[in-house]
Amino acid sequence: MIELKHITKRYGERTVLNSVSFSVDKGDVLGFLGPNGAGKTTTMRIITGYLSPSEGEVTVNGYDVNKDPLRVKSSIGYLPELAPAYPEMTVAGYLRFMAGIKGLSGSAIEQALDRVVHQTNLGNVRDRIIGNLSRGYRQRVGIAQSLISDPPILILDEPTVGLDPEQIIEIRNLIRELGRDHTIILSTHILPEVTVTCNRVIIINDGRILGGDDHTLSPASLHGEKIYRLVTARADNGVLGLLKAIPGIRTVDRERDAFTITMNQDFEKPELITDAVFKAGYGVSEFSSRSMNLEDEYIRLISQDRGGIQ
Repeated sequence: MIELKHITKRYGERTVLNSVSFSVDKGDVLGFLGPNGAGKTTTMRIITGYLSPSEGEVTVNGYDVNKDPLRVKSSIGYLPELAPAYPEMTVAGYLRFMAGIKGLSGSAIEQALDRVVHQTNLGNVRDRIIGNLSRGYRQRVGIAQSLISDPPILILDEPTVGLDPEQIIEIRNLIRELGRDHTIILSTHILPEVTVTCNRVIIINDGRILGGDDHTLSPASLHGEKIYRLVTARADNGVLGLLKAIPGIRTVDRERDAFTITMNQDFEKPELITDAVFKAGYGVSEFSSRSMNLEDEYIRLISQDRGGIQ
């Protein structure tokens, strides 16, 4: 439903996006993950037509963002990082206003209002002034306005930023429910957000997609992989070189006398590691394993991109 081809965005001599390419299929809940300043918000603004790319093409629901901007915008419900709302309006009044802007009229407005109020659990604040609501409820109002025209695609930029833990859980549950009927891009720098809400993940750093174009991860699939921790009685660069030379080992990180090791998925004999270390004359005081998670892969890719030891 969404496809980006080599999107580049420059401001003068500064490049904030560098040949970004990825696609989002119907029914996906895609986590767009990266540190602050990585280019997430700029990408979301280009997808929604708020910004134009310096280079590249974006199609949404079959329409080119530059050639058919109105059709693209009618396909998208957008929640910016700061939820748009008029604080002096009531929740219902604001949502009616937004429905009119998005082309609804007559009884369709009231039907849409009832639908989004139910979806976002705003019934008990429906007639209250937005400026008097908690941050969590204001965020729900922002999500409600993105849903008012029942678009097939939702773009949510940092939807839980600034919320307390209870409000975060409520918004995450809401996003999971919305993912049953909508294609969603969720932009965030918060790892647990992606783990509990998304079926696919793209990691961006310094304006580039990590791991190559259209590099996507599945949080669930990572749990089948193992991370090994090796602690040796005597650690030096010889151990590091020894480990990196073992076929099937993907990465090795060293912290003092401890080594964190990841293997290729077809690596089936972890005992080869301890055998090689013992034969080289290094003692082993610990060799343990645990399942890999999204945080491990995120740190590995970000560290690799920044020139860390791999």
